[in-house]
Amino acid sequence: MTTTEVLKHMTPEAFAALGAENTVYLRPIVQDGVVAFAVHTAAGQAIGLMESPEMARAAALQHDMTVVSVH
Repeated sequence: MTTTEVLKHMTPEAFAALGAENTVYLRPIVQDGVVAFAVHTAAGQAIGLMESPEMARAAALQHDMTVVSVH
């Protein structure tokens, strides 16, 4: 199994245990008919909601968090 495949099959708890407590990802959501961007921890917990992906990234960086892309 490749590293990518291993990571895709990890539980959120196992991923967070890798030292990813400062790693977040963004997820577009629709709230009240408007697209917003939710900021989630590596374990999947929503920790913020922003109007744009740029604002979400800026907020994460301001709090010393690393934003990763999840597909």
